[in-house]
Amino acid sequence: MMMAGLVLAMLAGCADVPADPAEKSVPSTDVGRMQAWKDAEAVAAMGEGRLTVIGAGESMLPVYGEGTVLVLSKTDYAALEPGMQVAYVNEGGRQVVHVLTGYEASSGGWKVRGLNNENEDHERVTRYNLIGVVYASFAPGEGMK
Repeated sequence: MMMAGLVLAMLAGCADVPADPAEKSVPSTDVGRMQAWKDAEAVAAMGEGRLTVIGAGESMLPVYGEGTVLVLSKTDYAALEPGMQVAYVNEGGRQVVHVLTGYEASSGGWKVRGLNNENEDHERVTRYNLIGVVYASFAPGEGMK
């Protein structure tokens, strides 16, 4: 019973994808960055193949803002579907979290785009650069440390 309460408390910081992201602000909680990290690490530890990262940039606004803590889960490439939020390594070696928009047979990869970006990414997500899918997110409250 206590474990169920702990899980519910941790999931309270998870961001839901709004029906119309343009009308929503960045989700946040009233916890500081360190607590958001600890909560994310606890969720990551509950399953194999999960890792915790901190988001940077504005490409996924308004869903993920600067400093959002994400839990990524390794997944089978064949299980990917449009609309999934995935992490991949781009040609410059940087980790990127964007949304799958469709599979492109000619390139053998998935097209992706940041929610706040007008254009799709130049790179395609392939089985070789895929890190995983976003499993959970924890956005620290404004001004919290």
